[in-house]
Amino acid sequence: MPRFFFRELRVAFLIIESGPEQGRKVDLGGPLVIGRQTRIGLSIKDAKASREHARIEPAAGSYVVVDLQSSNGTLLNGRKVEREFLQAGDRVTIGQTVFRFEDADANPASSTRPMKEPIGTTPVSNPRAPGGPFNQDPATPATSRPAPAPVPAALPAEAAAQPAIVDRNAPRLRYQDQSRGPGFLAIVVCTAILVGLVFAARWIGQRAIAKAILERKQGTQSP
Repeated sequence: MPRFFFRELRVAFLIIESGPEQGRKVDLGGPLVIGRQTRIGLSIKDAKASREHARIEPAAGSYVVVDLQSSNGTLLNGRKVEREFLQAGDRVTIGQTVFRFEDADANPASSTRPMKEPIGTTPVSNPRAPGGPFNQDPATPATSRPAPAPVPAALPAEAAAQPAIVDRNAPRLRYQDQSRGPGFLAIVVCTAILVGLVFAARWIGQRAIAKAILERKQGTQSP
């Protein structure tokens, strides 16, 4: 094998963090197939893993993880991947077994990709950042910002549909004491006018009928 191949290949290994073989360390010297099958590079006793689940192989001076069309997929730092480069500190999940990838040639000061953060976590501010509590002038008193006013939440449809509650003990305004309908006197006057019109119409009708009967009698008596 060419000599330059060994110079480019990085010294790396896997550590099983959780699973049936927790604590086991596996050196990477070339392509490594991981799964339940016994006659492969790394056989694990994991019922959730496929027979040939994933492969870790050198590429471009580093290593990549390749999913071999497994049933449950291969996770890299909490997300499914098909083929992805590895960095020191990355965690590869195969079935219920979690591997931590370590690179002996990596710079210790280099940052690694974090695991997927759980929902609901709040980042903590750096107290030594500019303006933080550790960098304030001792002679300058710390000022606290007033809390923002709470924003009223929208009322639900059920609450909006309910009638407003009226306080009967509250003082009434002048316009509230005014009558909203016709007065008693107006009702009496209107009723009297209506009764008068009825009687007047009846009287006129009776006079007309009597006049018509009289004219008919006179017409029959004339020769």
